[in-house]
Amino acid sequence: MKYQIATAVVILASLSSPVISEAKDQTTQHQRYYAAYEKIVQELNRSHENADVTLLAADQFADEDWVSPKRFQERALERLKPLRVQTSLEWDSERTLERTERGNDVRIIGDFETELLEQSKRQRLSDVFSMTSLAIDGGKWTQTGFSGTPIDALQTMVVTVSGTYAKQGILTRHHITKEYHCSWYGEIYY
Repeated sequence: MKYQIATAVVILASLSSPVISEAKDQTTQHQRYYAAYEKIVQELNRSHENADVTLLAADQFADEDWVSPKRFQERALERLKPLRVQTSLEWDSERTLERTERGNDVRIIGDFETELLEQSKRQRLSDVFSMTSLAIDGGKWTQTGFSGTPIDALQTMVVTVSGTYAKQGILTRHHITKEYHCSWYGEIYY
């Protein structure tokens, strides 16, 4: 009986050894990759004007985020480009307009108020109630603020939504600017 128990312990110990060794190898590879990623991010920030790329902590990486340094560099370079934005409008609490581009990263929803100018009998944009935004492609978008600047005799509002976007181990800061226009009758379009 003692012989059978000892054999079972030896067999179990030999089965778990490759699993532990494989986990150590993967951890070592992740450490090497992460060190290479740090260098890539430093170089991008140094060599590209206005680049603001941050490497997320290693524990925030999903399994599919661990790619070769060459592939990571390609992803980081792609993230220097402006985000693709889906834009939606709400005004007068009932009308909605939405524009969708292919392969969007972020959705921005604007809520505006219009008012009638008595002297010209024309509507104009009077205020931006809110601009909200969210990631729509698996990334993480955090809106940090928005501002609206009226131009064109209050017929156009230039809105900038600011935030951070995190995906594939890379965090970037963005300022997304869109123009919204008001028709004579108070319809908002872009």
